[in-house]
This record gives sequence, structure tokens and C-alpha cells, in this order.
Amino acid sequence: MEPLRFLTVVSALCPLSPSALHSGQSVCRGGVERPCYKVAYFRDAWRRAEFGAARRECERDGGQLLSVQSLHEQRFVQKLLEALSAADGDFWIGLWRGESETGNLTDCAARYQWLDGTDGSFRNWYEDEPSCGSEACVVMYHQPSASAGMGGPYLYQWNDDRCNIKNNFICKYSPARTTRAP
Repeated sequence: MEPLRFLTVVSALCPLSPSALHSGQSVCRGGVERPCYKVAYFRDAWRRAEFGAARRECERDGGQLLSVQSLHEQRFVQKLLEALSAADGDFWIGLWRGESETGNLTDCAARYQWLDGTDGSFRNWYEDEPSCGSEACVVMYHQPSASAGMGGPYLYQWNDDRCNIKNNFICKYSPARTTRAP
């Protein structure tokens, strides 16, 4: 397994204001050859963020919502989430399509792109996803207590969802842009 350089977990165990999701948290330390990640996990659903707010929080620290470029990276992120021992709560990632594109689109899956501009073709969709329609933003499932559906348990596969739903989120920081939050 790729060594974990640094991980900050924002948890609802300590009170945070909704406008200060990451205030004072260190983002990343260490070498400069690999990306860094930050997992924003909140037990209380009301503390979670809509897609746009999650995106802005990652950008505020110099990162982006997570882009997953390979099965290796997908498994690495899964290990980060497993280490949390977190309860149910999906995570926004940085895959989306323009919200103006609605309806039953031909080749729906091809319309999704990474916010950070990378061209990675790796996808980890849950069975029968993406469904498109009004669902333009993508979550990584994290529902350990849910009964398995037709595609297996709701863990770590991706699902398109409405962008105004509040979820946890994962930020990714490129090696060249590693910073600390103020």
C-alpha cells in the first residue's frame, strides 16, 4: 500500500461553524512526489456540504475535490475511509457534468469530467449508474449499514446525485501545490 503522507479528518465531534469547515486544519506535509488528500467527514448531516460548497472549501486550501485516476488510487482512498471507522455518509468527489445537461442523455457516462481538468478514464460506477437526469454531481458511496443492493454493498462505488444534497467530501492536493490552511 502507498504510504500515507498525511491525512486530516474533520469530524463533527468538535463544534465547527458551517462557514468554517476547515478553519485552522493542516492540509498536507511531507514529500513532493505524490498528491495529498483531506477527508472532511461529519457525523451530523446538517454539517455536511452541497457540492458547490465542498468544491470551494477544497479550492480555498489550494486543492480540488478528489479526482481518481486509477484503481490503485481508488483503493488507496478506500483505505483512508476504512481507517475512519465512519458511520453512513457519502463523499463528494470531483466528477461532474454540466447541470444544464438534463434528461435521458445518450452516452451519459461520457459527459462526466473531472473538476481538476485531468483526463483520467478510470471510473468506479455502481451498477446502473450514472443515471443522469437532474443528477449531475458524483458521490463515492459510504453506507456501511445499508443492505446490499443489486450491485453489492453501498461502499466506495460512485453514484451521480443532485448537487444540492449535503455530503461529506474528499479534497486532493497536487504535489506541486501542497499548502497549509491559514
